[in-house]
Amino acid sequence: MESLRKVHKNSLRFLFYLLVVFSSSIHINAQDILVYETIKASDINQRFNSKGLKNIHPRLFFNSNDIDRLKALIEQKDKLATLGFNQLKAQAEWTINRPFYTYQLDKDSLRIYSIHDFSTLIPSLVLMYHLTGEKKYADHCIRQMEIMANYPDFGAGRHFLDTGIAGFNFALVYDGLYNYLTKKQKKILKDAVMKKVLMPAKVQMNEPNNWWHNINTNWNGICHGGIIMAGLAMYEDDRTFLSEIIAQAANAMPNYIKTFNPDGQCVEGMSYWTYGLLYTSITLESMERVLGTDFGLDQFPGIKKAGWFPMYFSGPVVSLNVGDDLIKTQKEQSYFWFSKHFKDDALAKIQFNLCLKNRKISWIDLLYYDPQQIERPSTEKQIPTEIYFPANEYMSLRDVWSDDAFFIGMFGKRNVTGHSHLDAGSFYIQAMGEVWAYGDLGNDDYGFPGYFSQATPKYFDAPSPQTVPGRWHMYRLRAEGKNCLVFNPGINPDQNDAGTSSLIDQQTGNIESSFTLDLTDCYKRDVTHYTRKIQLNKTTKVITVQDDYETLKPSEVWWGMHTKAKITLSPDLRTATLQLRNKQMIVSIKKPAEATFQVLKAEYLPGVSFPLSKNTANNQFRKLAIKMDNQTANTICVEFSKATF
Repeated sequence: MESLRKVHKNSLRFLFYLLVVFSSSIHINAQDILVYETIKASDINQRFNSKGLKNIHPRLFFNSNDIDRLKALIEQKDKLATLGFNQLKAQAEWTINRPFYTYQLDKDSLRIYSIHDFSTLIPSLVLMYHLTGEKKYADHCIRQMEIMANYPDFGAGRHFLDTGIAGFNFALVYDGLYNYLTKKQKKILKDAVMKKVLMPAKVQMNEPNNWWHNINTNWNGICHGGIIMAGLAMYEDDRTFLSEIIAQAANAMPNYIKTFNPDGQCVEGMSYWTYGLLYTSITLESMERVLGTDFGLDQFPGIKKAGWFPMYFSGPVVSLNVGDDLIKTQKEQSYFWFSKHFKDDALAKIQFNLCLKNRKISWIDLLYYDPQQIERPSTEKQIPTEIYFPANEYMSLRDVWSDDAFFIGMFGKRNVTGHSHLDAGSFYIQAMGEVWAYGDLGNDDYGFPGYFSQATPKYFDAPSPQTVPGRWHMYRLRAEGKNCLVFNPGINPDQNDAGTSSLIDQQTGNIESSFTLDLTDCYKRDVTHYTRKIQLNKTTKVITVQDDYETLKPSEVWWGMHTKAKITLSPDLRTATLQLRNKQMIVSIKKPAEATFQVLKAEYLPGVSFPLSKNTANNQFRKLAIKMDNQTANTICVEFSKATF
């Protein structure tokens, strides 16, 4: 089998065709590099005129034909459309029977959570009004928006993410309920979004080095998407101003969209993939519908592949999580928008089956679900059993693509984001339909002191007492809270937060496959050399994790793995039996001969203490650990295999 690394290397040649969209486009230059040409305000106006949707609503995310199509599917008892309708109706009924949201900041006096919370409820209210004709859904939605219109602000001066989402809220309500809103209600909503979203957005986007305007994380897609959608919803009201702000916001989006190059991966993990691309995809959809083009924003190679990322990022049981991503309880879904927009029937079929299996379908999935894609014959995409994403050093091995496959995944470290943890080399194991090793315990409470603050002392500083809480003081964020090696644990960060890893070897075969990461730079305060290798024998179904290291001085070294399984140790302490329900996994130390297991709570290692920091208890987890003293050079080799009776 050809090495997956070679496949990725070839894919970087970007064999994409020229896409011409008037004076703004994406094209391939002589060096095969994707170039994005700046959108002008005149392009926005010209495109709006040519599309011919002046004063026609709804137009952003759906129109009357889409609603009629959905009604027909529901009447025909299409199982996915029926599932979506029932879920939306239940949510809408719950919403109209709860109190209205009022203005309130979080405990940090920063975020307006009601804006975020109501954004998840608006789609059910708007769509249920259209699908049932019952005015109670529209009335509740409009009343809540009137209350929000009187909020003193939408967070523009503190936390612009709130502002961007408020722009989306306005866009969906104004456009989706346009023909039900009174003239007075329209004015209330338009005045609020202009004053509290669009005008401050224009001022801030014109500021040199405005951080959210130039950032490449999910904030970019959400904030600029909210601006664009709000502008397109009320475009007729002030064409000059809105053309300028829509163009300015759209021109900033490639900073985010390019982060999905080359393979569609999200360096922030699945939760932020879902969050950022929800708003990004519907922004591109609204531009296509109202302007007839998204000006080539959908032609970056990564965004064209992004719909497949949840499949690659899933083990046989659940999807993986990384950094501040939440622990997953099922395989995460993609969006039908990708399969519909890029005419990918194979992706549509996988998404269809996942929606039914998970008993979950989002509102945009309901809108862009096309039964014809499911019914048409298509060639099943052959996904390799060895996955490597170089952009964020993610790699995984499995014996087969089935729910009970043997699987190990591992992360390196390349792209550092505000949601990254000290997790280079952390591994994840799933097998026999169970999760045996959790490589990341998820985010902790963002409101805990110091969560997004620089930790001191820093990695290379001399140890000193904790004076203020910082990010790298929190257990779930530290290497000791992962399935990583820890050298000389103490108050300093236990990995170099500026370090990077590199894949130095990959072996791919029908019987055995492996990946080897060089992690030296992530531990260079303590080591001169350190590699971690993960290996899977597809015949014997044995998973191996092997660490080879040389230290700068005699060191204390900890190997650790987090699990929810019950752990039983053998008398010699070199074998652990993990049990989940009626299944067992055997974990054995193969090297070195003197190493033994111990079972610890999922908390700081002995001797490590951060008295000023808060941590959520990890009571569901236990840590299977190995402690080695006076280490200068060694190999730790641990095998995982199915128990035999």
